[in-house]
Amino acid sequence: MTSKAVHPPTVLTEWLAAGDRGAELLADSVVIDRPWWSDQLAEHGLPGALIGDTISRTQLFGLADSALASPEGAINLLWNTIAFCHGRRWNENKRRMVAVATDRQRIGGLLQEAAQAGREDPAVAFDLLKPDRGSQEIDRLGPTGFTWFLYFAGAGAPRHPSQVLDGKIARTVRRAGWKRFSATNWNSQDYAAYTELVSRWRVECGADRNDVIVRGLYSVSPPADADYPWQAWQRETWQSDNWVNGPLAADDLRQIHHWMALIADAYPMSTAAADFARIGPIISKALDGDLGASPRVRPPRETYVDEDSYRYDSRYRAG
Repeated sequence: MTSKAVHPPTVLTEWLAAGDRGAELLADSVVIDRPWWSDQLAEHGLPGALIGDTISRTQLFGLADSALASPEGAINLLWNTIAFCHGRRWNENKRRMVAVATDRQRIGGLLQEAAQAGREDPAVAFDLLKPDRGSQEIDRLGPTGFTWFLYFAGAGAPRHPSQVLDGKIARTVRRAGWKRFSATNWNSQDYAAYTELVSRWRVECGADRNDVIVRGLYSVSPPADADYPWQAWQRETWQSDNWVNGPLAADDLRQIHHWMALIADAYPMSTAAADFARIGPIISKALDGDLGASPRVRPPRETYVDEDSYRYDSRYRAG
């Protein structure tokens, strides 16, 4: 399925309807460690100054025009953006500073050019910072980081095309039906198609802003392992009365029951026989007793008074 055939998931429309999402988004602010940033920028001889001890989303929008006007302004927006995203965590920001300081003129120019391009052509902006032929231009600044920069370079315009993309957002998009969209590794064409989808969903959902759609995609994101096939099967079937945990169809369960019954019949004292005594009835219930052609099975023997029962770790129990 292509991006053009995917429609907004119900969970997203429900999230949008549950509050004033635009007001919530514009009220965002983050506490940062400004002294640390000031010391590090000075140590690396880099331009830029953090807005304050707290950085708001709207304050970052205010830095956009200077980012388009000069390389220094673009670098300044980058540091404030990273600080906003990380809060009081430093992560690998020293390595990012070293990367910029080592090639400051070129990278500053790239950031400025990307900020300008991002207002009209997200694919061009993305390709400037992560060319298809190789890795990102700024060490330790991949798409999750630089799409935030491209977003803030839009100065808060409601229909700004270059929007944030990260793994959580991608999982929501994939869950909505665009299975071919990568969960982590994107190129400029992927990014362009994603931003077109966000704009289309804004219209379909009746939202005022593209970034509200993105905020929703992040907020309703499924768990990190939700793309595994067995998770999809589990989501579709778990409410059934005869539910059994696992990616197994009815024929799979019949086959398992058949072979476990054979082993239990041949080796009645084995741990496999004990497993079958526990799992067999569960499989039978899941199939409403329709087990197909079953092998000959001896009747269960009596348990002697002095016989210890088998004990198993709960991780191996069905259900």
